[in-house]
Amino acid sequence: MRRRLRGIIRELDAAVVDAQVRDWTADRPDRVTFARLGQARAETSTAARRYRATPIPVDPWAVAAGAGGFILVTVLAGVAGVPLRPVTTGVVAVAGLWAGAACLAILHLVRRRRARQAYPGAALVDEATFHPVLRERLDACAGSARNDDVYRRRSAAADLEYALDWLAAAQQVPHP
Repeated sequence: MRRRLRGIIRELDAAVVDAQVRDWTADRPDRVTFARLGQARAETSTAARRYRATPIPVDPWAVAAGAGGFILVTVLAGVAGVPLRPVTTGVVAVAGLWAGAACLAILHLVRRRRARQAYPGAALVDEATFHPVLRERLDACAGSARNDDVYRRRSAAADLEYALDWLAAAQQVPHP
């Protein structure tokens, strides 16, 4: 459910940028469309945050990178013929942690680069199918939220109803 909401949020982000740019360039001067779409996006973000899982105190990528680095350095030390004594094992453990930290840094850089390149582009706010399709998807998410067993997730339905109201208000703006 959260993944579907994140997709809707990305579409609303693109629609807000498109509407705001059109307002700034006076291609279609109305100052309320992007504000109402922005409110719909904020309500959808609130609903998506309600679906957040409880935080895990340990980062699984850090554990995997540390363990992988330790195993890699241990194998390399074994191949090189270094006897694994307590001091050597300590050095191998520290080197493995540094290798894991380097892997995490590279992973972080790759994630940031992908996030920068994944911009969906400009949305066509004036497209005839934009509002009905988005309303249908939001309504389906609200229905799923209403039927959820967890109270916090059921309360996301109210946020999605508010998002639907803002989306309807943005659609009712007369376009020249």
